[in-house]
This record gives sequence, C-alpha cells and structure tokens, in this order.
Amino acid sequence: MYQQLKKYIIILCACTVLFFGCTGDSVQKVFYEMQQLAFAAGKINEQINIQPNLATSADSAQFRDAHIAIIDYYIANRDNSLDSTIQHNMGRLALASQLTLARYYSFHRNADSVLMAYRRIGADIPAGRDDIAGAALGIALTYRSLRQFDSTIAIYDRVLRDYYPPLDYYDRPNNDILAIPVDKLKIVGSLDDESLRGKFIEDALSYYNRLKTDFPDNPYVIKTASVHASRVYAISERWDEAVAELSALTDSTGQMQVESMVLIGNIYNGPMKDLDGAIDIYNKILAREPDSSIIGQTLLRLGIAYCAQDDYEAGRKQFVKIKNKFHRKTNLLAQTQLYYAQTFREQGRWERTLSELQWLMEAYPYTEEAYRAVRLIPEHFSKEGDSRLAEIWFDRAIDFYKRAAQNKQGQIAGVAANSYLADTYRRVDRWDDALETLEKIYTQAPRSKLAAKALYNAAGIAFQELNDTTRAQGYLDKLNSSFGTTDSTLIHEDTENN
Repeated sequence: MYQQLKKYIIILCACTVLFFGCTGDSVQKVFYEMQQLAFAAGKINEQINIQPNLATSADSAQFRDAHIAIIDYYIANRDNSLDSTIQHNMGRLALASQLTLARYYSFHRNADSVLMAYRRIGADIPAGRDDIAGAALGIALTYRSLRQFDSTIAIYDRVLRDYYPPLDYYDRPNNDILAIPVDKLKIVGSLDDESLRGKFIEDALSYYNRLKTDFPDNPYVIKTASVHASRVYAISERWDEAVAELSALTDSTGQMQVESMVLIGNIYNGPMKDLDGAIDIYNKILAREPDSSIIGQTLLRLGIAYCAQDDYEAGRKQFVKIKNKFHRKTNLLAQTQLYYAQTFREQGRWERTLSELQWLMEAYPYTEEAYRAVRLIPEHFSKEGDSRLAEIWFDRAIDFYKRAAQNKQGQIAGVAANSYLADTYRRVDRWDDALETLEKIYTQAPRSKLAAKALYNAAGIAFQELNDTTRAQGYLDKLNSSFGTTDSTLIHEDTENN
C-alpha cells in the first residue's frame, strides 16, 4: 500500500512545481500541509518496515493515526477553491489512506471499523468505478470472515449485477469480480445445501458464457472466463467438460495454450486418474519449450506421474533434469529432492533413502520438505520396531527443529519449525514441552492459521493428556477471542500485514 501512497506523493510534488506561483497563498498552504501529512505517514511506514518484528502497539497506533489525519485533513479542506488537478490528486491520496486503514483494521480483526472504512469509499472519499467495486468486495469478504454468508452472497450478487461488464479502462477483466461465482460455490459447499449449490453452478456457468458471448474478440475475457468456467466444472466434478473448456483456449499460433495444458495435465494426474493422459500432455508441454517456471513444475509432475506407474527410473530421470537445470530455485529443488528420496523408499531401498533425506536436510534445512524429511526418519524406525534408532532420531529431530526455529526466528520458516517441534514433542509424550512450543507459536505469529492450530492442539493436550480442563478452556477461550471461532479448520490463511 505504501507504494501506492508514494505514487500520489510524487504526483503532488509535480503539481507543486506546476502550480507554484499560479494559485493563492491559501491554496499553496493547503497543498503543502497535505504533502507534509503524506510524507509523515510514509516515514512511519518505512520505520515499521525496517524491523516489523520490533514494532510496538504504539507504533501501530501512530501508523493508524497518521492515515486518519490525512483523511480528516482532506475532508476539512476539500471544499476550498483548489485547482481541479490538485483536488483530484488530494482525493486519490485520501483514497489510498482509506484503503490502508481498511487493511489495518482487517489485520487487527476490527470488523466494524473495516466495514466503516470501506463504506466511506465513494461516499466521503471520491473513488472511481473499480475502487468502489473493490470496496464492496472488501465489505463482502469481511462478512465472509464473520461467516455471515447471507450478507456476503447478497453483496456478491450486487457487484456482479452493478459492475457488468467487469472490465477496467483498458478492457481488461477484473479478476476479483470474475472469481465471485466460484467463491459463492465454495461458500455453499460449506453449507451442504445441494439445491442452492446446483443453482450457483448454473448461475456461474451462465455468467461466464455471457461474458464469452458479449466479448468474443477480447482474448483476455475469453481466457479468464474459460478458466473460471473450468473451475466451476471441476468443483462439480464434471471433469470432461472442464478439460473441453480448457482445450478450446488457443494461442496466436492456433495451438492450445500452454497454461491450459498444465491445468489439463493436473486434472488427468489428479481426479481423473489418467496417468497415461497426464504423461502425454506433460511431454507435449515440454516439447513446446515454455518459460522456465513452467518447465520446472512440469518436469516435477511428469516425474511424479511416472513414479505413480511404478516406473521409478523414468521418474528419477525427470527429477535429475530439474537438479541439473534449476540451481537457484530452492523450493523446487527441495520438493524434487524429497520425491527423489521417496522413490528409493518405495523400492524398499532404505539406506539410499536415508542418504538422500540427510542430503536434503543439509542442503535445504529451512524448507517444508526438510522438516518433513526429519520426521520421516524416526517414523520409519518406529514402524520397523527399532526403538533405539527411533529414539536417537527423534532426539535429532528435536535438535534440528530447535536450530531452525532459532536461526529463522521471526520468519515463517521459524514458526513452521516450531510447529514440527511441537508435533515431535507430542509423539514422544513430552506434553509440557509441546505446550510451551505451541504457546510460542501463538506469540510469534498471533494472526496466523498456524497460531490457531497451535491453540486448538494445546487445548487437546491439556484436556486429553494432562486432564487439565481449566487450562484447556483457557486455550479455547483465547482461540475464540483471537479468531472468532474454536474450529481451527474454519480459519483462513495468514492475515496480511499492513
């Protein structure tokens, strides 16, 4: 959001040069003071971003108050006899601050303030069609987070009606609006209402087909609408129709779009369980020589598909290609190495598996795959009945996760390491250590899904293992006060920072 503020600050500075000497002293004073407020807000934001983990509640309040000051100043001075260009740019700056406040209140889970902030856009704060639509979506998503689905769907329907066609100034599709019919299906899926689900499916397909009919010469609309339509077919498990929808998308050469081929391959490789079809289309994608990001993921999926057919040599060949080609893509390499190690495990070659897992732990120690690898080893020895080696490797796992949590303190990788550490403590019946680690997760990332799961698991340990109902209820109360529910499965992914 600060990048948006910087843009408008630059505009205002340019306008200062343009209109200096051409306006009265009062106009110059208003303009100058608005600039000063904007710079002050930007400075606070920069200070917080330098060391966000050290930001205090006072810093956060100062950040909020700086943006409130911008908006209040704009409202107090918007009726002055300002040049129209300056008036417009000041309004845009106020809009940027209003959006920042909405995100701030959302982060702090102050739903009433979020709703108020978005409702001012287009009312107290001037805004264009796209910004007003975005504010309406912000209100809908706030209601969604509160599980007030009737209000969410009502706003969704109004946006779909009032903002048709969902195109911007350059006739490009607004993806947020086009995704609404799909999200309505996700909502109704959690309500287990088959009749309403059927209606939403037909409504969604009708909406996307209307777009394709109304804008047959706009390739961006056709592509976006078809991709979303394929998602609707996928949600309703109409896989053949999903594939047909994607297959109709072609590039400038008349060939099927590579992105569509990737999605089709994933459908074959997943719900349709057509491994031959998946392998065929993945090879066709590679023959088209797409960009490197697509090549890496396609090679990985191709290797997985071969392994699913028990052709481990063919699968490992694809994994080796990734290792040789993508030296700097840590996440891809870590994924590949884990699959590579598991091919030997599937063949009963444990010594080679152990060697490859250890290499993964050493080469990419702060990845999800390394954390999983550390856990696989003691689990293997436990399953084999070798309690001595299982105990040794559980101790090594604990040390590994502790080091990762310490070295990546304040980062997502560190929080994830603590999550695996708590799980390991649970597996070896170290309940107090598990609770201490789960509490640490909540302290380190209090707005995250991991924190919600940590509180839920802590309540389970306190109740089931320690017979401490008071402590268990305390964790549940904290879960409910922080996230509005005690069902951790209903909590969305990590909330975005300011």
